[in-house]
Amino acid sequence: MATKTTNRPEADEIQPATTQSSSERVLGVMDLFTETAPSWTVEGIAKKLGLARTTAYRYAKTLTDAGFLASLNAGAYVLGPRIIQLDRQIRLNDPLLQAGPPLMNAIRKQAAGIQLLCSFYGDHVLCLHDVRVDKDIPSGYDRGRPFPLFRGGPSRIILAHLPQRQLKELMLDHGADIVRAGLGQDWQDFNRKMKLIRQAGYFAAPGEINPDTYGISAPIMHTKGVAGSFTIGRRLSSLKEREIAPLIELTVDTAAKISKAIQGDGHH
Repeated sequence: MATKTTNRPEADEIQPATTQSSSERVLGVMDLFTETAPSWTVEGIAKKLGLARTTAYRYAKTLTDAGFLASLNAGAYVLGPRIIQLDRQIRLNDPLLQAGPPLMNAIRKQAAGIQLLCSFYGDHVLCLHDVRVDKDIPSGYDRGRPFPLFRGGPSRIILAHLPQRQLKELMLDHGADIVRAGLGQDWQDFNRKMKLIRQAGYFAAPGEINPDTYGISAPIMHTKGVAGSFTIGRRLSSLKEREIAPLIELTVDTAAKISKAIQGDGHH
């Protein structure tokens, strides 16, 4: 596979217009609904996705019938009640949420600060659960809020443990983002930095959760690869140098315990 950040293959450039299946396009409608754009009309969906109005209406109706969207009186759509049902199922049955919170509560006093349990999909990372002892740490990592795969310790430790094939694809698709994040000027540089993080077994740096926080992140691994990350954050202003090594050990140990727990679950 080519490793340059420019000259994308022409087939990839035209993929959205030629090879997307109907199911992919329907899922593309769901991607439109964000915090800043919580409602959409059929006309808006059609224009944004380059669809005929009748096609956009059909997709919206399919999603509404399934409960993923709900229709408003003004002719706009918002996320539907099925999302709430699925969220409850996730809270009750997701292996990370079964294993993580009890272990996080057990180290609440030791960790202090803030703890984050994160998962990911595509090029987004999401916080599934947090434990906040220090209420003055504004993390921005609220449950369900997506944040980039290239910024922040909780993301970078996941990124470093992705398969090399996936890392190459990310370099092709997001080369400029990777350069801006300081993760590498080219594929060789990016690959080297990811290898160093993997070898360390954790990622620790100041300013990863917010400017006044020192964050330590470790990978949560499943038999098929990386499943997420576990992070402990402390305020820089109250963190002593001698506390860093024990916090790293606590972070890595807790992530390993979560990993062991989910590897024993055949559903993850």
